[in-house]
Amino acid sequence: METVLVVAEHSRFDEIKKLFALDGFVFIRAESEKSLKMKIFDLSFSFVIVDSIFPNAKELSIFVSSYDIDTLFVVDEELLASAQGVLLKYGVYVVSQNRNIISAVLGAIRVSKEKIRKAEEKNRKLLDRLRNEKLIVEAKCILAARKGMSEAEAHSYIEKKAMNCRISLMDAAMSIVRELS
Repeated sequence: METVLVVAEHSRFDEIKKLFALDGFVFIRAESEKSLKMKIFDLSFSFVIVDSIFPNAKELSIFVSSYDIDTLFVVDEELLASAQGVLLKYGVYVVSQNRNIISAVLGAIRVSKEKIRKAEEKNRKLLDRLRNEKLIVEAKCILAARKGMSEAEAHSYIEKKAMNCRISLMDAAMSIVRELS
């Protein structure tokens, strides 16, 4: 279940909850700037909704967004364009009080989070591969320096060691680095 922090006066909290009434959300209200900051540091949120009527709403939206938390700033339709011009450069999503627009923005947030997750996973795999290649190259260089092998001979040596010991190429390279350095 996704947890959402709503920064709004008590009277507007229920209205905003109804606007965002989609399955799977648990809403928590921050009733003051101090409460917002405490909750941001203590809890984890899927996103934060800031009501434009709340005191210092723009500044609070920018503050929340600076912590890489998706932030939605809810404004009246006539203020949408001007608020977007100010807040989009800080990474704050500006939405009017329209369910279709809110649904579209939440969908875009979910899509972007999934893309980021996939990119991070791909990056993690590439970094692992790079570390592995670096270790193999290090083992080859050590073999070349200590035993006078060519790169091809060093590579064959690492592969044979891996097969003979029934270990991975990485473990064989690590073993060579430990033994000869």
